[in-house]
Amino acid sequence: MKYVIGDIHANVRELERLLGILSLQKGDSLIFLGDYINKLPDTRETLSLLSALKDEYACTFIKGNHEFVWDRYLNGKETTRQEFLLRYGGKEALHEYGEDATKALENNNISAITHYLQPYLDLMQEMKDWLIVDEYIALHAGLSADQYAESPLIFREENYFLRPKHIPVQKKYLGRFVLVAGHTHLAEEPTVFPGYINIDLGAGYGKYLGAYAIEKRMVIRSDGKTFPFIPS
Repeated sequence: MKYVIGDIHANVRELERLLGILSLQKGDSLIFLGDYINKLPDTRETLSLLSALKDEYACTFIKGNHEFVWDRYLNGKETTRQEFLLRYGGKEALHEYGEDATKALENNNISAITHYLQPYLDLMQEMKDWLIVDEYIALHAGLSADQYAESPLIFREENYFLRPKHIPVQKKYLGRFVLVAGHTHLAEEPTVFPGYINIDLGAGYGKYLGAYAIEKRMVIRSDGKTFPFIPS
């Protein structure tokens, strides 16, 4: 089975619940849509679980907008990205490392933060911008209208940040691939259009984590509720 899993935001408890419901088997594939940390504080436990999963299953890690910003901040030394991190959960991501870690972000001490988040940076090296699987394209946020006929697809910064209102959700990429995305928490149930499925079910806000089971054509929520893919 192949599963596409939505934004985690360090909600390791919901990730554990979801994995228990999926009852994974050897040979299953997990495609994660990004935003692995920030907002909630269980950074180390989340990264440890993801590391264990990739040792046991075929895992693909998509880069989310939070990974994009951390990468530009820590590896690119773009200190202007600090504002985003302070506003959208960077301090929470560093909370369990202690007060010195959160102060490092406030003071733009990039070398210190790099030390704390090295496992996260290691994971980033494996990340992809998007993945085509069966009749779907898994990505974090979305594509702009001018990219739907673009092959090969060239990712831009906006592709990590696009909201559904800026995505042509009635269309399919290259006329045949449905977007499976997260990034925008719209509801506690998946949002479905002919060319777009949103599975950010609010894990970053203490709510649910969702997985799209490709072969079953349904979203499975971390409380066990299921939602068939029926295009609106």
